[in-house]
Amino acid sequence: MADLVAQIQRDIEKRLKELRPLIEEKEQLEAVLAALNGETPANGTTASSPRRARSAAPARAPYAGGKSRRAPRGANREAILKVVGERPGISAAEVAEITNIAKPTVHTTISQLKRKGILEPEGANGVRLAQAS
Repeated sequence: MADLVAQIQRDIEKRLKELRPLIEEKEQLEAVLAALNGETPANGTTASSPRRARSAAPARAPYAGGKSRRAPRGANREAILKVVGERPGISAAEVAEITNIAKPTVHTTISQLKRKGILEPEGANGVRLAQAS
């Protein structure tokens, strides 16, 4: 009986390990969607500044030149992952152009995501989401 319980525990732990990336992706997608809709994410942070929403000026890259407010924690990462997921092989410069995030921020974030194994190189200068192992 103890062997059966131990096997069930191992099976559950294995399945939870398999599902974690999907749960994280779901949370990331919800955060990006909330940010795009200007909503407040579940964690209570503000997705966008009301002052920015009223402004007639074109949107600036977050923290560009120190003139706009800093993006909410994780917003740049989520936006970058979303674009890379939609366009495997995309370059950092293209990501910066599409997301309107400053190029140095995109390059730094992509480097960090590569080190963590979330992204991997694709082609000469591109990246893609890492394959699940």
